[in-house]
Amino acid sequence: MPHIHLKAESCCYFVTTNSEAGNPVFADPQVADIVIRALYHLRSKERMKLHAFVLMPDHLHFVASLAVDETLASLTHSLKSYTAKGINESLGTKGRVWQHGYYSHGIRNEKDALEKIRYIINNPVRAGLSESIEDYSFSSANDAFETDPW
Repeated sequence: MPHIHLKAESCCYFVTTNSEAGNPVFADPQVADIVIRALYHLRSKERMKLHAFVLMPDHLHFVASLAVDETLASLTHSLKSYTAKGINESLGTKGRVWQHGYYSHGIRNEKDALEKIRYIINNPVRAGLSESIEDYSFSSANDAFETDPW
């Protein structure tokens, strides 16, 4: 498990956002790739430090520390609007991909962060989607995307 250093100037959050009407759209590997690449893009633009994520068939969880000048509302809006456009183009559909809003929990300390990260990476196993955390394709615990998400 990684060691997380929380700094006063950056806010760290556990975020959950759901697909519209519980649609399992993220089970499609092509769709999942759009969402995961968007997370890494936001990280590469230094809008956040992405500590962990899991994309389940109908929702996304992630833990991230925001850049000093970033807001969670702006970050999630960028993520959801960019991915919705890409997903609709990819599938030849129109309409909402994401449910309005999101749930966030402000991370208070390293123990809290590690609890949330464990929850995230174990989510596919608990849901019966995978035998092990490493075997689930749409997670930061699977190193098919990157070996070092820090």
